[in-house]
Amino acid sequence: MDRPVAGYANLCPNMISTQAQEFIGLLSAVKHEIIHALGFSAGLFAFYHDDDGNPLTARYADGFPPFNDSLGLYQWSNKVISKAVRLWDIRGNKMLRHDVFLLITPRVVEEARKHFDCPILEGMELENQGGMGTELNHWEKRLLENEAMTGSHTQNRVFSRITLALMEDTGWYKANYSMAEKLDWGRDKGCDFVMKSCKFWIDQKKEKRQLVSPYCDTLRSNPLQLTCRQDQRAVAVCNLQKFPKRLPQEYQYFDSLNGVPSEDLPYYGGSVEIADYCPFSQEFSWHLSGEFQRSSDCRILENQPDPFKNYGAEKYGPNSVCVIQKSAFVMAQCRKKLSYPDWGSGCYQVSCSPEGLNVWVKDTAYLCSRSGQVLTVSIQMNGWVHAGNLICPACWDFCDSCPPEQDPPASNITRAPSIDLCSCSSSLVITLWLLMANLIPLLAGFLLCVWS
Repeated sequence: MDRPVAGYANLCPNMISTQAQEFIGLLSAVKHEIIHALGFSAGLFAFYHDDDGNPLTARYADGFPPFNDSLGLYQWSNKVISKAVRLWDIRGNKMLRHDVFLLITPRVVEEARKHFDCPILEGMELENQGGMGTELNHWEKRLLENEAMTGSHTQNRVFSRITLALMEDTGWYKANYSMAEKLDWGRDKGCDFVMKSCKFWIDQKKEKRQLVSPYCDTLRSNPLQLTCRQDQRAVAVCNLQKFPKRLPQEYQYFDSLNGVPSEDLPYYGGSVEIADYCPFSQEFSWHLSGEFQRSSDCRILENQPDPFKNYGAEKYGPNSVCVIQKSAFVMAQCRKKLSYPDWGSGCYQVSCSPEGLNVWVKDTAYLCSRSGQVLTVSIQMNGWVHAGNLICPACWDFCDSCPPEQDPPASNITRAPSIDLCSCSSSLVITLWLLMANLIPLLAGFLLCVWS
């Protein structure tokens, strides 16, 4: 049955991090290499079988499929891999022919069509960039960004039903689909998303005045303009940047960008080449003097910022998600006021209730009656007052049951009462006056004794 029985991977010890925040990424990398050894490899495509045990690629008398000398691989048949042409929108209202290779085994086709909600999709596109070892050996990064079997680790790797379908379509395994992890990227985006360039998608969304998610079009700048990862589980930045050289013509997507001269537009694209230079919001890490400090994944407790650098009163942990900030948070103490230049989103705990989604800031729950509602936050923490505004996410993004959206009650839309750590309370003033009143007779008696 041609099933592989051994494989190897080289893990460089000096590249393995002991940081708790990076363990999940390391584990997924090991799983990724195991999946390659078990079947997801261009060198094994020609050996796949159908459900009846018949080879999907014809064999010679010696039992082997034909060998492709130019690729250095056994040549697969068109029952496994098929070539297709996409009409590809680029800048200047131009369109090119964009060649793609698709894995077209039955279960992969079924799962890909369901995932993207595209009934005419011929198969799942394979990576066309990255050189030997990456091309054809991974899913296309543009379409399945954080799927674990794409060609680079950017964030939040998951092993989806599409990868499990591929493993079953090898003819060597039976997949347990209950173990598949949820993949949000591209889900239900339709045929325009999966069969056209990201320029087409971005332009269509802009025309309809809709968010261009999962892509983005905000230049990476200093200070950072923070946003949320597509699944709202991490703080992120748009990875749109300027390259030192013009991008290949088929990856030049922008007719205009704020603050960018038209002659410079061919130099701009997403920082991840194998995502066809399509820009998307990506989680990141903080470093100090080159040393890793923490990542921006909201669910990892070890990412909690130092109390005196926690300007947005954030809380990292298993129940935390990324929430958009409408304004920069300010830390105030008497006449001192501090704010952080990088703002736009933060990590906060959420919980579900019959009334809707609650966003927690320290020990205070703020009820979201509808998506987009502005929450005015003012809380005291570690001797400082933290004040700012958050924008409610949709309840259905995190809860299994949600009430109908409605305008918030008046108590939710008025400004939060201000906290002043430096003013004296009225009760303290009264207490001091009473103390003085009781001391006056004693003082008078003392003076009379001295004079006598």
